[in-house]
Amino acid sequence: MKLTIQLEELTEEPTFITSAFDEPILYAPARIEAQNPCKSLKIITAFTDCDRISTHMIKLAEGIKNNRFVKEINVEILLGMTKSSLSPKKHEDIKRLIRFLNESGKREMPKISCRYICNGPEVHSKVYLWSYFDSTSNDIPLLAYCGSLNYTMNAFYKRRECISQCDSISAFAYYKELLTDTVDCYDSSVADKLKNVVNNGVEDYEEPDNSERDYAQYDTKTPVQTINVSLLKANGSETGYGSGVNWGIRRNGTRRNPNQAYIPYNTPDQVDGFFPDRINPDDANCPMFKVITKDFGAFHMRMAQDRNKAIHSVESNAILGEWIRKKIGIPSGGFITKQMLEHYGKTYVTFRKYSDGVYLLDF
Repeated sequence: MKLTIQLEELTEEPTFITSAFDEPILYAPARIEAQNPCKSLKIITAFTDCDRISTHMIKLAEGIKNNRFVKEINVEILLGMTKSSLSPKKHEDIKRLIRFLNESGKREMPKISCRYICNGPEVHSKVYLWSYFDSTSNDIPLLAYCGSLNYTMNAFYKRRECISQCDSISAFAYYKELLTDTVDCYDSSVADKLKNVVNNGVEDYEEPDNSERDYAQYDTKTPVQTINVSLLKANGSETGYGSGVNWGIRRNGTRRNPNQAYIPYNTPDQVDGFFPDRINPDDANCPMFKVITKDFGAFHMRMAQDRNKAIHSVESNAILGEWIRKKIGIPSGGFITKQMLEHYGKTYVTFRKYSDGVYLLDF
């Protein structure tokens, strides 16, 4: 039996949300002051993109850390238009991002999964279902929305969309029905299913975070400013233990992800105003900015530590370390020396800043 989702039976006409989707759809139900704070968000979407996933998870994590949202949030994405429009490159980007998020080491980071519709007709639905867990750990559907709103940056910020509250019980039943036609994005069978996927004329095909295309487009433009930032200690002597590119490798044996790293932003390299600084002196964090690499996708970074002497990747501190090790050809988690960087041909990375706040990152 195929199910449909019903709008709530209200005494008045249903209210459609047509702007400012973030707060009511993605965050409000998880706020600790809610009557029944929700820990589970199930998303059915035709399309998604890594930028939308990243910014959502980061904001939830920061809210959990600051006691605005409940702890142990779980986000499940069901991606519907995969058989005709999910490219192999996009699939790999999604897998890599989810791995970094789930292995970030941040206790506050929500757990996230993504499953693809691989059997039966494709799914063009857009549903957001929040639920909470009762005293016996039963998943209780509480609040659901359905409409035109894809889980993408374009839908949330660039297009005119609408979404309305719907019956949470039927939304939950619809999700469970679709679940039987999905496979996990890490399933070994997925790669073969996606080999021949090339848009195929899908009218509203969305891939706004195609990092290779975006890098090529920005590469043809003139940046506002370009700077080089050394990967070595301030005196240029070495890379060091427990800091910089080897931040996750400690002499005392403290167990961390050995790929954890940050880019040291030492005084000789600092350029006032090049990276976004705290808006107010008492802000906990500097604003994030998006960087695009030529060969390792796009991710978000921000300045950190005392006197902003470090630049790190926000989704996971391991992103930078894994990327740099891959570039210079050493094993994942291996110790990086100055000699290795010199042999590669660079002991620094290059940031190019553009007028819209996006940066290209080269090494």
